[in-house]
Amino acid sequence: MKLNIDSLVAIRNFLQKDYFDEKNYKQLIKTKGMKGFLEYENALGRDINIGEELEKLIYNEDYRDKYGFYIAKKRLKELEKDIDYIKKHENYILAEAIKNVYKIIPNDMKLNCKIYLFIGGNDGGFTVNRNKIYINYGKYINNMEEFIKVLSHELYHSRDISLRIRLLSLFKMLCSNNGRIYQIMGKIMEEGMASLAQHGAILKNNDPAGTLNSRDLLLIKYEFELLNKILLDIKNNNSYYKGLKQINLYAIGYYIVSTIYNTEGVLILDNWTVELKYEDIIKKYSEICNTREISSGFNKNILNLIINSNN
Repeated sequence: MKLNIDSLVAIRNFLQKDYFDEKNYKQLIKTKGMKGFLEYENALGRDINIGEELEKLIYNEDYRDKYGFYIAKKRLKELEKDIDYIKKHENYILAEAIKNVYKIIPNDMKLNCKIYLFIGGNDGGFTVNRNKIYINYGKYINNMEEFIKVLSHELYHSRDISLRIRLLSLFKMLCSNNGRIYQIMGKIMEEGMASLAQHGAILKNNDPAGTLNSRDLLLIKYEFELLNKILLDIKNNNSYYKGLKQINLYAIGYYIVSTIYNTEGVLILDNWTVELKYEDIIKKYSEICNTREISSGFNKNILNLIINSNN
């Protein structure tokens, strides 16, 4: 496992010039990190005009491009130091990130992936096909601690799940009567567990990419209310996409799995990590909330719907 920083080196070389260097630009967009980012943006249906944005940035020092390259330009010296640090301490960075993941996955579960660092966009990172990780280093310049943590997040997504389990999961999403419920609850579990690998059992710092922060957890009641409405709309065959755009699935997932982790430990969470099953996890979460005499956030009908969604 290696950290591919070709894209960071290329953007540094490009932004060091006071003119639009065509040669450096071509080198940048040919790097695997930047190619992965462009493919990701294209898959999401977003406009891709990096060349235009970079040209405006080069000739206008006050321009704030939509991809966040201006941050790297303003912090070029810090980026340079980070590149040198990563080159010298790559093994340490990877070891720390991997250690975080193995706190919550079985020791015999493998992590097999390629890792590319780039700068661009609003997301902190993403994983493709469970074997390619892309980290938007623009969010983590001069913040090695948070970079290692987000790397742990994406490494969790890259864990080696058996083909049989993945095919069964796909079948549940596409062919079962409650496939959309499984898809949403699965996303909640996956991002909740990845956030647990990233932040640990207690959220100490807000995520620089904005996916999880203390305010989200303080207002978790409202996130659950929105989730209840979304799942009820699915059950009644009503439109639910507007609510899905508003909800923070990361916050709900982290709240659920950290509640269990802090009370029961990690073993029951292996139901999702290994088997991609969440029913027993939600049952345990509900039991813990009942024991502590606090609301689970789920109303009774929705809780039964989730637990029995694959029966």
